[in-house]
Amino acid sequence: MSFKEKDRIPYTDIHMINNGIAAMSLSFADAFEEQALTYTRIICLKNNDDNNGTLIATCDQHSWVNDEQVWPIYTSTNGGARWNHIADVTDTIFGTNRKAQPMLFELPQDVGSIKKGTILLAGNLVPFDNSSSRIVIYQSIDLGRTWTFLSTVDTGGPFIYDPSPESTTTTIWEPFLYLDSFGHLVCAYSDERQKDAGILQALCLRYSNDGHVWSDLINIVAIPNHNDRPGMITVSKLPSGRYIASYEVVNLPSLQQNSSVVYCKFSDDGITWTADDVGDLVKTINGLAMGSSPYIKWVDAGGPNGMVIIGSKWGVNQHGDIMEGGQCFFVNYNLGTGCWERFPQPLTWNATDIVYLDAFSQCLETNEDDTLLYQTANIVNIDHTGIDLRFGSIPLYLSIYEMENAVLNDVTIEDRNDASNGKEIGYFNYSRSSIEFKNIKVPYAGTYVVFVRYNNGTDGESRHLVTVNNENSYRILYPVTVDWNRYQWASITCTLKSGNNSIRFEFLGTFAELDCLVLFNNENDLSRYFMIKNRLSGKFLRVIKDSLEENTLINQHGFINSSGQIWVVEKTTGTNFFQFRNRNSNMLCQVMNASIVPGEKIVQHSSNGQNTQSWILSPTSDGYFYIINRNSDLLLSIATDQESDESPATQENNERQVWQEWTFVKEGVQ
Repeated sequence: MSFKEKDRIPYTDIHMINNGIAAMSLSFADAFEEQALTYTRIICLKNNDDNNGTLIATCDQHSWVNDEQVWPIYTSTNGGARWNHIADVTDTIFGTNRKAQPMLFELPQDVGSIKKGTILLAGNLVPFDNSSSRIVIYQSIDLGRTWTFLSTVDTGGPFIYDPSPESTTTTIWEPFLYLDSFGHLVCAYSDERQKDAGILQALCLRYSNDGHVWSDLINIVAIPNHNDRPGMITVSKLPSGRYIASYEVVNLPSLQQNSSVVYCKFSDDGITWTADDVGDLVKTINGLAMGSSPYIKWVDAGGPNGMVIIGSKWGVNQHGDIMEGGQCFFVNYNLGTGCWERFPQPLTWNATDIVYLDAFSQCLETNEDDTLLYQTANIVNIDHTGIDLRFGSIPLYLSIYEMENAVLNDVTIEDRNDASNGKEIGYFNYSRSSIEFKNIKVPYAGTYVVFVRYNNGTDGESRHLVTVNNENSYRILYPVTVDWNRYQWASITCTLKSGNNSIRFEFLGTFAELDCLVLFNNENDLSRYFMIKNRLSGKFLRVIKDSLEENTLINQHGFINSSGQIWVVEKTTGTNFFQFRNRNSNMLCQVMNASIVPGEKIVQHSSNGQNTQSWILSPTSDGYFYIINRNSDLLLSIATDQESDESPATQENNERQVWQEWTFVKEGVQ
């Protein structure tokens, strides 16, 4: 590799879709022949009073400014629609030339004399000859315009990458900042200096009371088998007070099949970790995993406990092979335990194009009120002449409808691991081809944005006719995508009525493949829809025959793509109790006649304010819930014919049995 010195030419190229799912790029031309940008990082200010909501971004910029590779600082005050270059962070202390692996962090509270709202930038300083690695921290008290050196966290050996079990390298890499439960500033990073103990690379941390003096080294993950190489750690605090870390493990599943699969693990205080435990493989119920350069974030949206989101560079199939990937987040609705589901990203890239290192590594952030998820990543442009710093956003209060679960005519269902729910609609090619949703339910009449995830590998714009409620028609346009495997978003804005609506897509002579429909409205949270799944049977709670009548029994049934199986999981205002509102009938799940007797049936009933309509969610240790009735203190159960369709839901004594364990499923829900 050789650097090519060029003038930096930043510009913005904005692609905004109806103030919802958006993509934007900052481009630095072809400042480096094969690799212009990596390690994109972004924060949204939330502790700076009138400046809250301002976005600040940086990256590992592989080009030179006055004979030095710098960390450029960009800011946006309008949600990412326009960016301004405001500063370059340089080294005036150690005389190094190169800056690598930046990490931005806004202090949510004072740390020593460093005030709440101060912006910190951690990274790796490297001399031109790569003879050392030094993790340092800079600070800014004026929203990123000027920066001063704060401290050195640690110093390692030469900046050399060699993941082989025989390597002798001693580099330190990839800092990440957070606060632990004691209010310490923590810097977690990768450490190659423990090879004498059989540890190829460890994930470790040091903490500080003041940002200047740092503790001794503490290991987070350190596997003494001369092989497993955890790296690129990120950490997020959960509402329970626990901390969750995600990281790649290079050399897994094996040296010959190295897909750098993503693991996660937990800490009660952010400092104490079980270092000799590699953690839990992040995977879906059908065994799909993810790999390379993960980024984790808990967000207060999407579920009864929010959701944990992980983005990574590629997908990994059930056999450990790298897939196309780079198309879906993994999300978890039980604070990181149990199985994960896919969630479509605003940005996509070619995950297997190692030359350009697309999305190495991305960053996730939310806006000030947690209603939008921001994503940044370095992505090669279409003609491979340079790298863009891409910025995207997706609403968190949305509902997703899968195209394969609609009423289909003269189309095919195609298996695609990178699609939402693993399937898309292809061969939408004929005059009679159509897709119709007849069960689009919204709580209030109003204006909604309908986003469609599609790919269009033709050489021109495609389109479909969209008809809403058999009355209003629209033409939705699909600009060209990179190929037939890369998704993008298109949209229309329409009026929906309260209750049930229909949306129909029809062929108009051009070609596109469709993955899913996403519905969004600024004023309504549409994200709390779940199916409630029994652990023993794998079946879902359902109102019998999708009845609209009060006191209809609730049973379990296999998936039948019915609104009677879907529940709005909503917290009672000002409490930690939950209600389950059936999407079809708008009635609440309760114990019949408010009984406190074991064995009593579960029914639906209109809201009456009684405690029998409220439930407590008690998590198990492995990703499920016991659901406890507030009135009776008994557990939601399937007590008889436990694995059969139409077996009734009842309340039973607290026996902590597998047939009393439940989880919330969102992927594929209509």
